[in-house]
Order: sequence, then structure tokens, then C-alpha cells
Amino acid sequence: MSEITGPNEALPPSIQLDEPPRLPPPNLGPPSPSAPVLRPVPFEDHETFPDFWPRVGGMFRLVFSNPMELFDRVPVTEGLGAPWRFLLLLSIPVFLIMAMVFFFAGMAIMFAALDQVGKGDHKAIAAIMPVIFGVIVLLMPLFTFLGMVIGGAFNHFFLWMWGGLRPGVGTGQSIRAYGYASAFIQIGGLIPYLGILIQLAGLVVIGMGLARMHRTDTWRGICAVLTPIFLCCCCGLAAAISIPAFIAATRH
Repeated sequence: MSEITGPNEALPPSIQLDEPPRLPPPNLGPPSPSAPVLRPVPFEDHETFPDFWPRVGGMFRLVFSNPMELFDRVPVTEGLGAPWRFLLLLSIPVFLIMAMVFFFAGMAIMFAALDQVGKGDHKAIAAIMPVIFGVIVLLMPLFTFLGMVIGGAFNHFFLWMWGGLRPGVGTGQSIRAYGYASAFIQIGGLIPYLGILIQLAGLVVIGMGLARMHRTDTWRGICAVLTPIFLCCCCGLAAAISIPAFIAATRH
């Protein structure tokens, strides 16, 4: 005969409500992947592109697929040597065209001047023209470096004037971005009839890229790169008005 249980003995034990029930931790699955780490621009990414020409091709693929990513990846590394070398490489067609134009134009002008004064011996001029050609070729890399530094520094300065600079991205990174971007712009500038439009559009792209680098408004970056052009136009207009007025005033 079974024992008789009391009225409370057949019920399950009561739940203690003194402490709140413990919930499982919120993250039971695998940890979420962290933000992707940006690699350097292809021209400086020796690990991904060990050889030289694949690095150059990687730059073209990056610019034509996602040009704004170029400005994201520029601050990963530092130094002005790599962007200067890339700008110098893409400047070779410009160098050759400018040097050949100067060479043939100079020869034609000098020969015409000698013919007018009755001098038919062109040996001295023919000997000095290759020297002038060599000097131009030697100085163009220096001018390219100075143009990259001055152009990038001006963009950085005018971006500061428009209130678009942010901590963490210095003048050197603005110069680096300007050097890489201007290399592609000057190649596009060689296209007949479309060159000037490509250069203007390229300046707008540089302004958008600088704004992306500095995490500021896009219009600030565009205004920063267009401000030097606006100032040059104003100075040219002022000179065109004031110089004739000054000459006319001195004649009276």
C-alpha cells in the first residue's frame, strides 16, 4: 500500500524569484568580422604585385573601376617618392611631345632668322639644339616634382580655407593623392578636343577625393581645387584691364 503524500509533495519545486533569470550571452555565434583593412595603392603594394608593370596595371584597374578607392588607400603609406615616380612614368609622353615641339619650333624660328640676315651656316645652331633638348629633358622631372608638391600643397591649403581639413590627414597625404590623380589627368589631357574637358573633370574628381580623404563635404573639396583657377582668371582679367590703362595713362 503506497504512502499517502501531502497536497504539496506532488507539485514540482517552486521557482525561486529572488534573482532574475540569467539570460544567455547576446553573442552566441561566431564573432562578427572586423572592418576590412585597406591595402596600399597597387603601385606601392609590393606584396600583392611583386613586379613593376603589374603594379602599374593595377593602378589603371583601380582608377577605372573605383577611382574614389584610390583616395581611401593613399593614406595607408607615406612618402613622396612613389607618387613622383608614377607621375614621372605617365609624364613621358608629355615630355616627348613638349620636347619635340620645342625642338622643331626652335629650329624653324632660328633658321628663318638666319636666312633673313643672310647667314647660311647652321652648324652652330644644329650643334646647340641637342644640348637644349637634353637640358629640357633633365629639368622636366624636377618641374614635375615641384608641380606635384605645389599643386598638392595648394589644394590642402585651400581646403583648409574652406574649412574642410580633418585631423589625421596631413599635407603630405594631400600631395600624394594629387600626384597619383594628376598622372592620369595629364594622360587624358592628350586626347584631342576632349583634353581640356578631361582636365576640368579630373580636377573635380580630385576635389571629391580630397573631401573623401578628409571626411568632409564634397563641395568643400571641389571648391578647394577650383579656387586657384578662379584666382588665376581674376588676376589675368585684372592684368588685361590695368596694363592697357597704365600704358594709356603714361602716354599723356
